[in-house]
Amino acid sequence: MKIVNRIGIAASLVMTALISSCSDKGYWEEAPLEQGYSFDSANYTDELKPGAQEVKITLHRSVSSSDESIDVVFTPGKECPSDISVESPVTFKAGSSTAEVTLRIADANPPYTYSGTLSFNGEPSYAGISKCTLKMPVSYTWISIGTGKFYDGFVMDDQMFDVEIIQAEGFNRYRVMNPYKEFYESGGAADYGDMYGSNGSEYIEFWETSDGLLSYNMWQTGLIYQGNPEDSINAYPWSDMSNGIEGFDIWAEPGHALLSPIYYVPGVGGWGQQQYAVEIILP
Repeated sequence: MKIVNRIGIAASLVMTALISSCSDKGYWEEAPLEQGYSFDSANYTDELKPGAQEVKITLHRSVSSSDESIDVVFTPGKECPSDISVESPVTFKAGSSTAEVTLRIADANPPYTYSGTLSFNGEPSYAGISKCTLKMPVSYTWISIGTGKFYDGFVMDDQMFDVEIIQAEGFNRYRVMNPYKEFYESGGAADYGDMYGSNGSEYIEFWETSDGLLSYNMWQTGLIYQGNPEDSINAYPWSDMSNGIEGFDIWAEPGHALLSPIYYVPGVGGWGQQQYAVEIILP
């Protein structure tokens, strides 16, 4: 047993020598740790509000014994607005292993997205996550403007239904909330039998373009083709389909929108563009 113990002690001393050094005073010291930096996450996503604001991203380091600064560089993504800047260098305070890099945005406007990559400048000893990819869309502030009217001639009978309308504050952009819900729940669903799949999209979003026309996102009508849950009958703007015609989405008069969707089942086929099939009357 004494021989085994001596071998174990000798092996332990060899390992200690590998990670230590002998000082001029004759005792062993640990080798200094190598500094490393890391972002909190490889990806950062957040919705921004319109206007001026700051975004703070957490940084980490491996050695916290003293004050230390590190340069952080922002490389903008394609079509990222130019009014974004990074406050650099970033200083870690002695005793702290974390710090925050601040990105300043002068005037965020929807529907733009701030995107790009943060990285450490120079060639520090990286540890953990050396780059952080940003994706920060600017969201609208939505406010309810009251009860309006909705009609879809492709789906509904000759009756308009009450709907809540919300507006992007400061913009001619609107959402028709639960456009088909009242129609289906008041008997329309029974009329369609196995073609009824759901109450459709939560909202239809449409907006005025720079030339005074209207545009909108694709939405689900709530109907399915031949009773197949995977074959949703959707409404698409002309710009999503090669056979659409521009100019059929208009204000008939102020506050009265006429849309001409293309009703289509992805991968199956459709019914073409239905001119002025959808009417929306704002409150």
